[in-house]
Amino acid sequence: MFETITIGDSDGEILRADLFKPGQGEGPAPLIVAASGGGWRRGNRQSLEHWGRFFSAQGFAFASIDYRRAASGPAWPGNVEDVARSLRYFAANAARHDLDAGRIGVLGASAGAHLTALSLLSDAFDTPAVRCFAGIYGVYDLMIHWQHDLVVHGRHGQDLTERMLGCAPYDDPQRFHDASPLRQITYGKAMPVFLSWGHNDREVAPDQSAAFAAALRQAGFPVRCREFDEAGHFWFSEEDPGLPGNVSARLAPELLLFFKRSLAPADIAAPRPAITARAV
Repeated sequence: MFETITIGDSDGEILRADLFKPGQGEGPAPLIVAASGGGWRRGNRQSLEHWGRFFSAQGFAFASIDYRRAASGPAWPGNVEDVARSLRYFAANAARHDLDAGRIGVLGASAGAHLTALSLLSDAFDTPAVRCFAGIYGVYDLMIHWQHDLVVHGRHGQDLTERMLGCAPYDDPQRFHDASPLRQITYGKAMPVFLSWGHNDREVAPDQSAAFAAALRQAGFPVRCREFDEAGHFWFSEEDPGLPGNVSARLAPELLLFFKRSLAPADIAAPRPAITARAV
């Protein structure tokens, strides 16, 4: 089952979500709320359609959400507020869509992983509690990412992070701190986390995910990591997990297991140890 729903208004633009659900008669479904990537300025919710089909076939609802883009100017903190607004919508309207409000998880890819992680970890946003988070090759420390872009891509004056935040770090270092999920980690926000990335990624340094995982573990978050030596960037949105052999298809069973465990009914859910898996 599929429908496009309206979440609300965002700075004059309508926020929508593509909601994929399992078949009728299966009862309130656990929900995965997902945000796509695109360097904070491109991309769209339709790019995660194949994951919506995959998860709905496994008994999950999957909502791929909109957020404002930095195509013509700075988007922060409004882009994070848009993510938080979508999470509030689904928490408040779960029964209307035959969803289980007590079994909501969050997933983000690239820039979407940055925004979703920040919405969950920062106290600056009105985000309802969720059960778990999965991040795919995300940006978690904006100062380090800004430096990486400057060295690898030579984007001085056209840097994507600067465009999204509206400044460079030497103009407003506090803004880079406040917009970095890694800098917002606290013991009180602990939840199960799944992180995946490729070691051949030139868009987002692999150390972004590795450092985020280490910091989360120090704060008591149970973290599972899935690394792919040969993988670069973009595969999560470009590859269909239903087609065998690609990176998405290799990730899919482990990501599915993470959400099954993390979003299990409360009476059977159990904590799992932190595990790191690496493909060779």
